[in-house]
Amino acid sequence: MPEISASQVQSLRSRTDLPLMDCKKALIDAGGNEERAIEILREKFKDRMSSRADKEAANGRIGLYADANGGALAEVRCETDFVAGNKVFVELANQCARQVAETHLKDPQALLASKASFAAGRTLKELMADAYGKLNEKLEIRRARCVHGAAAGYVHHNGKVAALITMDKPNDAAGRQISMHIASAHVLLGLDRSAIDPKLVEEAKAAARAEVSNKPPQIIDKIVAGKMDKWFGERVLLEQPFALDDKKSVGEFAKESGVSITGYLRYELGGKD
Repeated sequence: MPEISASQVQSLRSRTDLPLMDCKKALIDAGGNEERAIEILREKFKDRMSSRADKEAANGRIGLYADANGGALAEVRCETDFVAGNKVFVELANQCARQVAETHLKDPQALLASKASFAAGRTLKELMADAYGKLNEKLEIRRARCVHGAAAGYVHHNGKVAALITMDKPNDAAGRQISMHIASAHVLLGLDRSAIDPKLVEEAKAAARAEVSNKPPQIIDKIVAGKMDKWFGERVLLEQPFALDDKKSVGEFAKESGVSITGYLRYELGGKD
Protein backbone atom coordinates (compact mmCIF):
# COMPACT_ATOMS: atom_id res chain seq x y z
CA MET A 1 0.00 0.00 0.00
CA PRO A 2 1.50 3.39 -1.00
CA GLU A 3 2.13 5.96 1.72
CA ILE A 4 -0.34 8.82 1.25
CA SER A 5 0.54 12.08 2.97
CA ALA A 6 -1.93 14.49 4.54
CA SER A 7 -0.89 17.15 2.01
CA GLN A 8 -1.80 14.82 -0.88
CA VAL A 9 -5.23 14.19 0.61
CA GLN A 10 -5.78 17.90 1.21
CA SER A 11 -4.70 18.73 -2.34
CA LEU A 12 -7.21 16.26 -3.80
CA ARG A 13 -9.94 17.49 -1.48
CA SER A 14 -9.32 21.10 -2.56
CA ARG A 15 -9.81 20.03 -6.18
CA THR A 16 -12.91 17.91 -5.61
CA ASP A 17 -14.50 19.24 -2.39
CA LEU A 18 -15.21 15.62 -1.41
CA PRO A 19 -14.85 14.02 2.06
CA LEU A 20 -11.29 13.43 3.24
CA MET A 21 -11.72 9.67 3.63
CA ASP A 22 -13.04 9.33 0.08
CA CYS A 23 -10.07 11.32 -1.20
CA LYS A 24 -7.57 9.24 0.77
CA LYS A 25 -9.04 5.93 -0.41
CA ALA A 26 -9.03 7.12 -4.02
CA LEU A 27 -5.37 8.11 -3.73
CA ILE A 28 -4.51 4.73 -2.27
CA ASP A 29 -6.36 2.94 -5.08
CA ALA A 30 -4.60 5.18 -7.61
CA GLY A 31 -1.16 4.51 -6.18
CA GLY A 32 -0.81 8.16 -5.20
CA ASN A 33 -1.57 9.51 -8.70
CA GLU A 34 -3.89 12.49 -8.19
CA GLU A 35 -5.29 12.56 -11.73
CA ARG A 36 -6.14 8.87 -11.57
CA ALA A 37 -7.69 9.42 -8.13
CA ILE A 38 -9.98 12.07 -9.63
CA GLU A 39 -11.12 9.58 -12.26
CA ILE A 40 -11.79 6.98 -9.55
CA LEU A 41 -13.88 9.47 -7.59
CA ARG A 42 -15.79 10.40 -10.72
CA GLU A 43 -16.67 6.77 -11.38
CA LYS A 44 -17.51 6.14 -7.73
CA PHE A 45 -19.94 9.00 -7.41
CA LYS A 46 -21.43 8.37 -10.84
CA ASP A 47 -22.40 4.91 -9.57
CA ARG A 48 -23.90 6.36 -6.42
CA MET A 49 -25.77 8.85 -8.54
CA SER A 50 -27.33 6.02 -10.52
CA SER A 51 -28.37 4.25 -7.30
CA ARG A 52 -30.57 7.23 -6.41
CA ALA A 53 -32.61 6.91 -9.59
CA ASP A 54 -35.74 6.09 -7.57
CA LYS A 55 -35.52 9.35 -5.62
CA GLU A 56 -37.73 12.24 -6.67
CA ALA A 57 -35.97 15.35 -7.92
CA ALA A 58 -38.74 17.67 -6.76
CA ASN A 59 -36.69 20.84 -6.32
CA GLY A 60 -34.22 22.69 -8.49
CA ARG A 61 -33.61 25.94 -10.33
CA ILE A 62 -33.53 27.48 -13.77
CA GLY A 63 -30.05 27.82 -15.27
CA LEU A 64 -29.36 30.80 -17.51
CA TYR A 65 -26.80 31.67 -20.15
CA ALA A 66 -26.84 34.68 -22.48
CA ASP A 67 -24.37 36.45 -24.75
CA ALA A 68 -24.32 38.52 -27.95
CA ASN A 69 -25.09 35.46 -30.10
CA GLY A 70 -27.86 33.75 -28.17
CA GLY A 71 -28.83 32.20 -24.88
CA ALA A 72 -30.67 29.40 -23.15
CA LEU A 73 -32.67 28.38 -20.11
CA ALA A 74 -32.39 24.94 -18.53
CA GLU A 75 -34.54 23.50 -15.76
CA VAL A 76 -32.24 21.38 -13.61
CA ARG A 77 -33.69 19.35 -10.75
CA CYS A 78 -32.39 18.12 -7.38
CA GLU A 79 -34.03 16.55 -4.33
CA THR A 80 -34.06 19.35 -1.75
CA ASP A 81 -34.52 23.10 -1.67
CA PHE A 82 -31.33 23.36 0.38
CA VAL A 83 -29.22 21.94 -2.46
CA ALA A 84 -31.11 24.07 -5.01
CA GLY A 85 -29.50 27.13 -3.42
CA ASN A 86 -26.02 25.64 -3.15
CA LYS A 87 -23.40 27.46 -5.24
CA VAL A 88 -22.25 24.16 -6.77
CA PHE A 89 -25.76 23.45 -8.01
CA VAL A 90 -26.25 27.03 -9.22
CA GLU A 91 -23.06 26.76 -11.27
CA LEU A 92 -24.13 23.38 -12.67
CA ALA A 93 -27.53 24.74 -13.76
CA ASN A 94 -25.85 27.64 -15.55
CA GLN A 95 -23.34 25.27 -17.18
CA CYS A 96 -26.26 23.21 -18.50
CA ALA A 97 -27.83 26.35 -19.96
CA ARG A 98 -24.54 27.35 -21.57
CA GLN A 99 -24.21 23.92 -23.17
CA VAL A 100 -27.72 24.26 -24.58
CA ALA A 101 -26.86 27.68 -26.01
CA GLU A 102 -23.63 26.43 -27.59
CA THR A 103 -24.89 23.11 -28.96
CA HIS A 104 -28.57 23.96 -29.61
CA LEU A 105 -29.42 20.59 -28.08
CA LYS A 106 -32.49 20.33 -25.86
CA ASP A 107 -32.94 16.59 -25.37
CA PRO A 108 -31.59 15.81 -21.87
CA GLN A 109 -29.83 12.59 -22.89
CA ALA A 110 -28.15 14.21 -25.88
CA LEU A 111 -27.05 17.08 -23.65
CA LEU A 112 -25.53 14.75 -21.08
CA ALA A 113 -23.49 13.00 -23.76
CA SER A 114 -22.26 16.24 -25.35
CA LYS A 115 -18.79 17.62 -24.67
CA ALA A 116 -18.46 21.10 -23.21
CA SER A 117 -15.94 23.45 -24.79
CA PHE A 118 -15.82 25.48 -21.57
CA ALA A 119 -14.83 22.39 -19.53
CA ALA A 120 -11.86 21.07 -21.51
CA GLY A 121 -14.06 18.82 -23.61
CA ARG A 122 -15.57 16.91 -20.69
CA THR A 123 -19.17 15.76 -21.09
CA LEU A 124 -22.05 17.33 -19.23
CA LYS A 125 -22.64 13.94 -17.61
CA GLU A 126 -19.15 14.12 -16.11
CA LEU A 127 -19.81 17.61 -14.79
CA MET A 128 -23.04 16.37 -13.21
CA ALA A 129 -21.18 13.44 -11.64
CA ASP A 130 -18.68 15.88 -10.13
CA ALA A 131 -21.53 17.97 -8.73
CA TYR A 132 -23.21 14.85 -7.34
CA GLY A 133 -20.01 13.98 -5.49
CA LYS A 134 -20.31 17.28 -3.63
CA LEU A 135 -24.10 17.41 -3.22
CA ASN A 136 -25.05 13.72 -2.87
CA GLU A 137 -28.51 14.18 -4.38
CA LYS A 138 -30.17 13.00 -7.55
CA LEU A 139 -29.60 15.55 -10.30
CA GLU A 140 -31.34 15.74 -13.66
CA ILE A 141 -32.04 18.03 -16.57
CA ARG A 142 -35.80 18.32 -16.92
CA ARG A 143 -36.08 20.58 -20.01
CA ALA A 144 -34.15 23.21 -21.96
CA ARG A 145 -34.50 25.68 -24.82
CA CYS A 146 -32.25 28.11 -26.61
CA VAL A 147 -32.77 31.41 -28.43
CA HIS A 148 -30.76 33.05 -31.20
CA GLY A 149 -29.64 36.67 -31.38
CA ALA A 150 -28.28 39.21 -28.91
CA ALA A 151 -29.58 37.87 -25.61
CA ALA A 152 -29.89 38.98 -22.00
CA GLY A 153 -31.72 37.43 -19.08
CA TYR A 154 -32.64 37.35 -15.43
CA VAL A 155 -33.09 34.63 -12.79
CA HIS A 156 -35.22 35.37 -9.74
CA HIS A 157 -33.32 35.16 -6.44
CA ASN A 158 -34.85 31.78 -5.56
CA GLY A 159 -33.94 30.34 -8.97
CA LYS A 160 -37.47 29.14 -9.64
CA VAL A 161 -38.38 31.70 -12.33
CA ALA A 162 -36.19 33.01 -15.14
CA ALA A 163 -36.62 34.91 -18.38
CA LEU A 164 -34.52 35.57 -21.44
CA ILE A 165 -35.02 37.96 -24.36
CA THR A 166 -33.40 38.48 -27.74
CA MET A 167 -32.85 41.92 -29.22
CA ASP A 168 -31.75 43.38 -32.53
CA LYS A 169 -28.52 44.54 -30.84
CA PRO A 170 -26.76 43.82 -27.53
CA ASN A 171 -27.87 45.78 -24.46
CA ASP A 172 -27.32 43.76 -21.29
CA ALA A 173 -28.74 46.34 -18.89
CA ALA A 174 -32.00 46.95 -20.75
CA GLY A 175 -32.32 43.27 -21.60
CA ARG A 176 -31.99 42.26 -17.98
CA GLN A 177 -34.62 44.80 -16.88
CA ILE A 178 -37.08 43.61 -19.54
CA SER A 179 -36.36 40.02 -18.50
CA MET A 180 -37.19 40.99 -14.90
CA HIS A 181 -40.54 42.26 -16.14
CA ILE A 182 -41.19 38.99 -18.01
CA ALA A 183 -40.24 36.91 -14.97
CA SER A 184 -42.76 38.82 -12.85
CA ALA A 185 -45.57 38.77 -15.44
CA HIS A 186 -48.63 36.78 -14.37
CA VAL A 187 -50.16 36.72 -17.86
CA LEU A 188 -48.14 36.77 -21.06
CA LEU A 189 -49.50 35.37 -24.32
CA GLY A 190 -47.11 36.77 -26.91
CA LEU A 191 -44.60 39.39 -27.98
CA ASP A 192 -47.16 41.41 -29.98
CA ARG A 193 -50.80 41.10 -31.05
CA SER A 194 -49.97 38.93 -34.06
CA ALA A 195 -48.46 36.28 -31.76
CA ILE A 196 -51.73 35.60 -29.92
CA ASP A 197 -53.92 32.71 -30.97
CA PRO A 198 -56.67 34.20 -33.21
CA LYS A 199 -59.24 31.95 -31.53
CA LEU A 200 -58.51 33.57 -28.15
CA VAL A 201 -58.79 37.03 -29.71
CA GLU A 202 -62.18 36.23 -31.26
CA GLU A 203 -63.46 34.80 -27.97
CA ALA A 204 -62.37 37.93 -26.11
CA LYS A 205 -63.95 40.17 -28.75
CA ALA A 206 -67.23 38.24 -28.58
CA ALA A 207 -67.26 38.53 -24.78
CA ALA A 208 -66.58 42.29 -25.00
CA ARG A 209 -69.39 42.73 -27.52
CA ALA A 210 -71.80 40.78 -25.33
CA GLU A 211 -71.00 43.06 -22.38
CA VAL A 212 -72.10 46.17 -24.31
CA SER A 213 -74.97 44.69 -26.33
CA ASN A 214 -77.39 47.10 -24.62
CA LYS A 215 -75.48 50.18 -25.80
CA PRO A 216 -76.49 52.24 -28.87
CA PRO A 217 -75.41 50.34 -32.02
CA GLN A 218 -73.42 53.28 -33.38
CA ILE A 219 -70.97 53.25 -30.43
CA ILE A 220 -70.64 49.50 -29.82
CA ASP A 221 -67.69 49.02 -32.19
CA LYS A 222 -65.79 51.88 -30.55
CA ILE A 223 -66.41 50.53 -27.05
CA VAL A 224 -65.38 47.01 -28.10
CA ALA A 225 -62.18 48.38 -29.68
CA GLY A 226 -61.35 50.11 -26.39
CA LYS A 227 -61.97 46.94 -24.40
CA MET A 228 -59.77 44.95 -26.79
CA ASP A 229 -56.96 47.51 -26.45
CA LYS A 230 -57.10 46.95 -22.70
CA TRP A 231 -57.25 43.16 -23.19
CA PHE A 232 -54.16 43.18 -25.41
CA GLY A 233 -52.40 45.58 -23.05
CA GLU A 234 -52.71 43.05 -20.25
CA ARG A 235 -51.44 40.10 -22.32
CA VAL A 236 -49.01 41.35 -24.99
CA LEU A 237 -45.43 41.94 -23.85
CA LEU A 238 -44.76 45.09 -25.86
CA GLU A 239 -47.98 46.72 -24.65
CA GLN A 240 -47.83 45.76 -20.97
CA PRO A 241 -47.04 48.53 -18.45
CA PHE A 242 -43.33 48.17 -17.70
CA ALA A 243 -42.92 46.67 -14.21
CA LEU A 244 -40.08 49.03 -13.28
CA ASP A 245 -41.88 52.15 -14.56
CA ASP A 246 -45.59 51.67 -15.24
CA LYS A 247 -45.87 55.11 -16.86
CA LYS A 248 -44.49 53.54 -20.04
CA SER A 249 -45.01 50.26 -21.86
CA VAL A 250 -42.36 47.59 -22.27
CA GLY A 251 -42.17 48.50 -25.94
CA GLU A 252 -41.62 52.16 -25.11
CA PHE A 253 -38.86 51.30 -22.64
CA ALA A 254 -37.14 49.13 -25.26
CA LYS A 255 -37.34 51.93 -27.83
CA GLU A 256 -35.89 54.44 -25.34
CA SER A 257 -33.07 51.96 -24.71
CA GLY A 258 -32.31 51.77 -28.42
CA VAL A 259 -33.33 48.15 -28.95
CA SER A 260 -36.12 46.13 -30.49
CA ILE A 261 -37.25 42.95 -28.75
CA THR A 262 -37.27 40.06 -31.23
CA GLY A 263 -38.27 37.23 -28.91
CA TYR A 264 -38.50 36.01 -25.34
CA LEU A 265 -38.47 32.86 -23.23
CA ARG A 266 -39.85 32.38 -19.72
CA TYR A 267 -39.32 29.32 -17.51
CA GLU A 268 -40.89 28.52 -14.16
CA LEU A 269 -39.85 25.48 -12.14
CA GLY A 270 -42.33 22.68 -12.81
CA GLY A 271 -43.74 24.29 -15.95
CA LYS A 272 -43.94 22.89 -19.46
CA ASP A 273 -42.64 24.07 -22.83
